[in-house]
Amino acid sequence: MYETVITSNDQKLYLATFEFVSGEYEQIFEKAFYAEDDEELENKIHEYLINYYGEGSTPEIDGDVYYYWNGEVTVKELGRQVITNFKQLINKLL
Repeated sequence: MYETVITSNDQKLYLATFEFVSGEYEQIFEKAFYAEDDEELENKIHEYLINYYGEGSTPEIDGDVYYYWNGEVTVKELGRQVITNFKQLINKLL
């Protein structure tokens, strides 16, 4: 009934949840990534966060927290999950 979201080259779709903090402002957001395994996903998330403010941005990194603009802005990964079908993805995003 619902189409799977695994690609033909055996990559899975993951949905990662992040928290953006700037001063007193906090916002939760999500981003989808295709990856073959957890190691590739980890690398893609790291690359995404390294370039969060554009290519060449250089955040300070402490575990899973990325600090930008001398610590005035932070982005932290809160979790991730494998998305197995489009209904699950839609329900997660609504």
